Amino acid sequence: MLRVFVVGYDKMLSALISGSVYAGHKVVGAMRIDRVNYSKFALFLKDIFAPSKDYSLIKAFGARDVKASSINSKEFIKEFEKLKPDVILVGSWSEKISQKIAKLPRLGTINCHPSLLPRHRGANPYFWTIFSGEDLTGVTFHYVDEKFDCGDILMQEAVTIDLNMTSGELRDRCSKYAQGMVGELLNKLERGEITPQKQDESRATYEYQIEYKDIIVDLRKSKLNIHNHIRALKPWYTPIFKDNARKIEIKKHRLLALDDKHSAAKIGSVVFENSKIIIVRALDCLVEITK
Repeated sequence: MLRVFVVGYDKMLSALISGSVYAGHKVVGAMRIDRVNYSKFALFLKDIFAPSKDYSLIKAFGARDVKASSINSKEFIKEFEKLKPDVILVGSWSEKISQKIAKLPRLGTINCHPSLLPRHRGANPYFWTIFSGEDLTGVTFHYVDEKFDCGDILMQEAVTIDLNMTSGELRDRCSKYAQGMVGELLNKLERGEITPQKQDESRATYEYQIEYKDIIVDLRKSKLNIHNHIRALKPWYTPIFKDNARKIEIKKHRLLALDDKHSAAKIGSVVFENSKIIIVRALDCLVEITK
């Protein structure tokens, strides 16, 4: 049985903790992203009046909720020395982990990245794989090294992307895969049955954090491109269509066939509007936006 420490948040934190426990390993501690995002006092109040699912999960599994302001802090090192985990698992984390911290556990620090590395390194691979129109992604467990998402691969599985799947739904699917994979990973690590594999740098792509410009839907693109863009943004961002200086949020929409009546309209122009809907001409379709 390995002693496991998990850092992360939301669905991936849950997957790594539950998957480790179900495989018979001991999650001795966990650190949630709230420790980085909130002051100690603000988090104290939040945990009393509006506790997160992450906090409830850690308590439910009997893990120590580590009170450190950063994974790279002296506080974290002190907690690590008390708990003596064999491995640190990382699932969705905003800080760059120093090599000093990464090398603390005897079996290393392992990140769970939701893509088929070396494809889609970096931020929000859920968005970028769907935005790119790909029908296959994956879950990769790899060692944390000095560069983001570049460490040797320990385990990897492909995950299919359905045509109408949103980023949130893809996150849920990848998390379920991670939950099943992490137990096998820990078992094989314990038995010394994993041979790390170098990543193929010739195939590497790196994505940046989503910016404001990335939520603006370009109606000069094809119907499929528009469909991929909108579903890639859900549920975290509301897509926007720009009509000159006017910004229209696409909260609910339908993509309609481009008929003869509107085929001569300028791309990006509003061809119909009333109190309930707006219809916009795109490259090869009409976009109906519900107000």
